[in-house]
Amino acid sequence: MLNGLISGACFMMKKLSAMLLLLLPMVFGISNAQAADAILCTPLSGLNFSPAVGSQLFPRDAPVGTTSAPFSTLLNVSCTTDPVANLSLSIQIGTYDGVLVPGQTAYFQTDVAGIGVRYIYESGDGTSTCKPYIGNFPAEVLSTRRNVVCSIKSASAGTLKTFALKVSAIFMKTSSGPTGTLSKIPTVYNEVYYDNSKNLTIWANGFSGVATGTFAVAACTVTTSSIAVTMPKTYTYRLPNVGSTDGETSLNIGLNCDPGTKVYTTLTDVSTPENTTTTLSLSPDSTAQGIGYQILYNATPVKFGVDSSVPGNPGQFVLTPAPTTGGVLSVPLTARYIRTGKIGSGSVNAKATFTMSYQ
Repeated sequence: MLNGLISGACFMMKKLSAMLLLLLPMVFGISNAQAADAILCTPLSGLNFSPAVGSQLFPRDAPVGTTSAPFSTLLNVSCTTDPVANLSLSIQIGTYDGVLVPGQTAYFQTDVAGIGVRYIYESGDGTSTCKPYIGNFPAEVLSTRRNVVCSIKSASAGTLKTFALKVSAIFMKTSSGPTGTLSKIPTVYNEVYYDNSKNLTIWANGFSGVATGTFAVAACTVTTSSIAVTMPKTYTYRLPNVGSTDGETSLNIGLNCDPGTKVYTTLTDVSTPENTTTTLSLSPDSTAQGIGYQILYNATPVKFGVDSSVPGNPGQFVLTPAPTTGGVLSVPLTARYIRTGKIGSGSVNAKATFTMSYQ
């Protein structure tokens, strides 16, 4: 009887020892999790950005989808560090009041009809400290929230980690002829949490929802709407073969342009509007035969085309390779005779129109 009790006690002690061994890893696990200190990140600058766009000019004939230069600021952040663990900061970005431009996924409507705005976040210090949770920089603000994750590596007590994000607003022409004063754009929020705490902390907005500036249509006024060119006399011996030319005479188109405009033009043959060659037809009141005109720009004969300001119109050529700085400018052209066949003497008259396109 006594032996039976002792055996039972030994069995109970063995079971207790097994339970203690199972509990030890759990206790140590809790101790390790508590070793990580709480980190805190503070935005130093760049919140509540209100872009001041000044006077923005979208050329009259520039296609829908033409964009402005970016308007940017730096979101500078300072974080405490943990002496043991590598941690991270997650910045959630999005908009609560943004309404997408129809057909777009990242351009939102502004209070100027025909103008949309796109927001992007990207590295502002050239490091890989931060990156989008999904995809790569630049990270667009979408109609659904997305995360930008920044790594906070372990460091000795008291060490601060600083980094910067570049945040930008880009405006786009979404319809023809956008004009108006800009005052309201969608707000963009910044909400953050740390990987050892899933509680959201709301920083101030990344974009305040306020913007200033104006949008207008850029174009030119033609100061020489009618140009009469008096050509010198020419003779058969000066035009010995078909394709021979003579009598080069200068003419100039005068313009007064808004800044930032690239000016294109199409010359149209009045007598033969469908003409797409480099030879201008004679008008019906001409009596000469076997001769025509060419108009040159930069010493190159211009092809004629139908009367249209649509970008890419056949025969359209650029008058100002660089955007205009604004003000008066003169575009030099040259007219000359060209032999087209057997010459018959007489008057040589021709007419052409020019149609401007501002892109």
